[in-house]
Amino acid sequence: MNPASASAQARLQVIHQHLSIQPCFHRHAIDNDKPTGPADLARERANASFKVEDMTEILFGGKENVVARSLAFQMIQRDPDLRMRQGHNYDMSRSEEREQTLRQVARLIQLRRMPGNNLLSRALTMAMSYYSEAFWMMFVHDVLFKQAFTYCATPEQQDKWMADIEDWRVMGCFAMTELGHSSNLPGLETTSTFDRSTDEFVIHSPTQTSTKWWIGMAGRTATHTVAMCRTLVDGKDYGPNWFYVPLRDRKTGHLLPGIVCGDVGQKASRQGLDTGYIQFTQVRIPRGNMLQRWASFTPQGVFKPSPNPVLAYSPLTTERFATLNSHKVTLAQSLTIAVRYGAVRRQGTRDEQIIDYQTHQANLMPGLAFIHLLSIVERDVCEKWDEVQEMAHTNVEQFLHELPDQHGIAASFKAALSWYVTEALESCRRSCGGHAYSAYNAFPGLIGDYNIVTIGGGDNVVLMQQSARYLISSLKKAMTGHQVHGSVDYMNAHMYFSSVTKTSFQDPRDLLNHEFFIDALTWACLKKATGLKKVLENAGTHFEEVWIENQTELIRLADINTWRYFLVVFHRVIEREKERKPEVYALFKRMGLLMGTFILKRYMDVFLEEGYFDGSHAKFIRELHLDQCKDLRKEAVALVDSWAIPDFALQAPIGKYDGDIYPAYFAAVNAAQQSFEPTDYWLKYAGPLLNAPRPTDKEPIAPHSHVDQPTSVTNRKKARVPMEKENDALWV
Repeated sequence: MNPASASAQARLQVIHQHLSIQPCFHRHAIDNDKPTGPADLARERANASFKVEDMTEILFGGKENVVARSLAFQMIQRDPDLRMRQGHNYDMSRSEEREQTLRQVARLIQLRRMPGNNLLSRALTMAMSYYSEAFWMMFVHDVLFKQAFTYCATPEQQDKWMADIEDWRVMGCFAMTELGHSSNLPGLETTSTFDRSTDEFVIHSPTQTSTKWWIGMAGRTATHTVAMCRTLVDGKDYGPNWFYVPLRDRKTGHLLPGIVCGDVGQKASRQGLDTGYIQFTQVRIPRGNMLQRWASFTPQGVFKPSPNPVLAYSPLTTERFATLNSHKVTLAQSLTIAVRYGAVRRQGTRDEQIIDYQTHQANLMPGLAFIHLLSIVERDVCEKWDEVQEMAHTNVEQFLHELPDQHGIAASFKAALSWYVTEALESCRRSCGGHAYSAYNAFPGLIGDYNIVTIGGGDNVVLMQQSARYLISSLKKAMTGHQVHGSVDYMNAHMYFSSVTKTSFQDPRDLLNHEFFIDALTWACLKKATGLKKVLENAGTHFEEVWIENQTELIRLADINTWRYFLVVFHRVIEREKERKPEVYALFKRMGLLMGTFILKRYMDVFLEEGYFDGSHAKFIRELHLDQCKDLRKEAVALVDSWAIPDFALQAPIGKYDGDIYPAYFAAVNAAQQSFEPTDYWLKYAGPLLNAPRPTDKEPIAPHSHVDQPTSVTNRKKARVPMEKENDALWV
C-alpha cells in the first residue's frame, strides 16, 4: 500500500487516535479531575420520562410491598446472622459458604416464627434471594418439598405433617431426578415395593443410575425427603408415586440405616447450596407414608390409581411458575450492572458513553423491556395458577379440566423464557467487557447460579416437548369441532388463519399496535402446527417415531407459542390497568412494542419461508427495532433504578448507584487479597529458574532455594544477588 494514498492516510489516522491519549484518560489520570460517572448517572435520571417510584410500585405490586422490601434490605444489612460477616463469598471455601447459608436460613426461620408482619416476612425472603445466591436453598423446602404435600397428601396426612413442614421442624428435599434419567420420569428406577406381611413399603435404589441426583439440601442438611418411586405390588408396576422418607436423625444429623447421602461436589455456582445425591438400600417406611390424595392404597393391598397420571407431577407446575421469579431476580441484577456501567464507561474518539453505541443498545434494550414486561406477566399467570390450585380443594373436576393448560403454560414458560434469559445474561456480561469476568462484579455467580436453577434441574427440551404435545392434542380437538380454552383458545379459529397467506401490513403505523404482533404470531403458530401433518395424522404405534423425526419443528412451535402467549397476557393486563399511572403505562406500551418487533425478528425465518412477510417487511421491522432500542436507551438508567436493588445486595462495584465505580472496584479487589509479598511457591519454583547459572558464568550462582528445601523470605534476602544480576535474569 502506498503510504501517501488516501486510504493509508485514513488508516494511519485511526491508529493514531487509538494510540493517543483519550479525553477520558487525560481528564482522570493527568488532571486528576472528578470522575464523570456520578454526573452521567444524575443526568440520565433527570431526563427520564417517568417517576422511578411509580414504576417501582407497579413492579412490586403496591407501595406497601415496596416499603416492606426496603425494610427487609435494611434488616439484612444490620443483622449479623443474615449479612455476610467479612470479605466476599467468592473468597470462601465451600464449607465456609455452606455454613454461612445455613446460618442465614436458620436466622430467617427464627424471624418468621415471631408473630407480626407476614408481608415483611415474605419481603425478607425475597430480599435474601437478591443478596445471597445460595439462599434459594429455602425454595427447595418451601416450594418443592412442601408442595408435594399440598397437592398429593390426604387431609389426614396434611394434619399429621404440615405443621412441622411449615415451621421447618423438619428440613425437606425433593427426590425426583435420578443420575441416569433426569427429567425422563417414566424411566425412573427407584422402587417402592409393598410388603404385605409388615404393611410397609420398601424403598430401594436397585442400580447406580437409580441414585437420586442433583437433590438440593440432600448432601448434608435435609432430614426428610419426598421421593418419587415406581410402586410395585405383587409384582405389578403401578407407576410413579410420592413417598415420605426420613433421611437423618433430627437430633444428631446422622444418616438413618439404609440411607446414603453424599455431596455432588463443586458446581458452576451456588457453592453455598447443599446439592447432593441419595441412595436407598431396602429402607422400610409405613404404608401411610405414601402420599395418597390421588392414588391410594388400602390396608388390604388394593391399589386405586390416580384419575389422571399428570396429578403426580402437579408439584412441578408450581416449581416451574416459581422460576419466573428467578428470571426477574437474576436479570434485574445483571441489567442494573450492565446499564449503569454502560452509562458511566466512556470510550472512543469523542469520549462517548458506551451505552450510546447502537450495538450496546441492541444488546441490552430488549432484555430491559422483557424484564419489565415479565413483572406484569408473571403476576398474572401466577394469580391464575393460585386460583386453579384452590380448585384442587374445592372443585376437583374443574381442577382436572384446567390442569393440562396450566401444565402446558408452566412447562413452556420455564423452558423458552429461561433460554432467552440465558442469552440476555450473556449480552449483559459482554456489554461490560473484561470487568465482567471478575467474580467481584457478580456476573460469574449470577450466570452460573441462574443456569443451575433453570436448566440444571432438567433438560428444557423435555419441557418444550411436553408443551408441544399439549399444543398438538389441542389442535386435534379444535380440528374435530371441539372447543379448546385457555392459552390455546386461538386454535378454535384455525380455519380462518389457514386462509391467510400474507400479512395485511402496508402502513408503518400497523407496527404501533399490539394486536398486529399477536395476530402475526398466532398465524405463525397455526402455520407451524398444521404443517406437521404426519404428527397430526399419526396416532398409532409409529407415533413416537414420527414425533422424533419432527422434534426440532415441534420445539420451535412451542417456542413461538410461548412468546405469543407472553404478549397476550401482557396486553390483557395493560389494557385492564393502563389508567392507574398513565406515564408509566405509556412507557410499558413502548416496551411492549419493542418486544413485539424483537420477537418478529427472532422468528423472521418462519415468516419469510412461508411468504407471510417479504424482504421489505423484514427490513422495516429490523430498522424500527433499532429505533425502538435507541428510544428506550433514554429511559434505561431510571428503569434499572426502579428495581431498587441496594449496592450492598448488588455486590458489583461497576454497577454502583452513584456511578463512582473505579475506586469501589479497586477497593473490593484489594480487600480480598494479600499479594504484595512473595509466596512460598514462588520461592520454591520461580526462584531456581530465575537464578539458574548461565553456561558462560565462571562461578555458578548459588540458588536461592531448592525444590526440596524452600527458603524463607528472610534467608532469601541474605542470599540476594546483585541488582544487575536480578535484572538480567528477568530477560533470559
